[in-house]
Amino acid sequence: MTFNHIITDWKFWSAFFALLALILSQMPPIHILLRRAKLDLEVYSRIFITHKVGNPNLQIHLILRNIGGRVVRVKKMNAVILRDNKKVMSLPAQTYVANQKDNQLVLLTSFDLKPQTEWSHLVSFLNYFDRNDEKLYREAEIKLKNEISRRIDESGEKNRVEAPSEVVEPFYNLLESNFKWFSGDYLLEIVIETNTPRANVSRKYRFTIFESQTESLMDHKKGYPSGDAIFWESAYYVGQSVEIEEKK
Repeated sequence: MTFNHIITDWKFWSAFFALLALILSQMPPIHILLRRAKLDLEVYSRIFITHKVGNPNLQIHLILRNIGGRVVRVKKMNAVILRDNKKVMSLPAQTYVANQKDNQLVLLTSFDLKPQTEWSHLVSFLNYFDRNDEKLYREAEIKLKNEISRRIDESGEKNRVEAPSEVVEPFYNLLESNFKWFSGDYLLEIVIETNTPRANVSRKYRFTIFESQTESLMDHKKGYPSGDAIFWESAYYVGQSVEIEEKK
């Protein structure tokens, strides 16, 4: 078939335009493609605060939407917390719940977010113990486990036993030196960093921690002698749900 025949062949053009329509239907509209990279951030109205022998832990349900026209690579998430206009802590996002059915935790790494899609997960923000505290904690954990095992063997029963105060003392010290969730009014800023600085997004929220909530969190130390809130997530010593309000 010659070029002229192709030009005048209506079957060819019919197939060509059908193929073109199919290709265009799979692409975002032109006005979306022309948009620059842009993220929108939404946060659930309550956060969950807790700690590991004082070391603060914050859980937030985040919804990230790519409302721009380009793929955005999310690199970091950070929660900055201020009290009385002074920074109390900066907690990086470490893990997230991939599947709420089984609460499977997944290490948070960089990920791509395509245009007109969203990423919605419960995210844990925390700093791991520094080198010295990690060493103190591991040594104290081994001593506590050995002491509890010894006392169980001596009693001949698997009832709840408690270690003496001198064995538990290191956990009390870590709690006192690392605890941050004191009663008062706080400002929370959530910062999302991407591969494109123009696409970075942040939101600020107010929240209040009441005295009763601080006391409940400090009461975790009551479980330390038996290993509660040390070796497992305790049913008696849990974190606190706190309502947040966006700062306009």
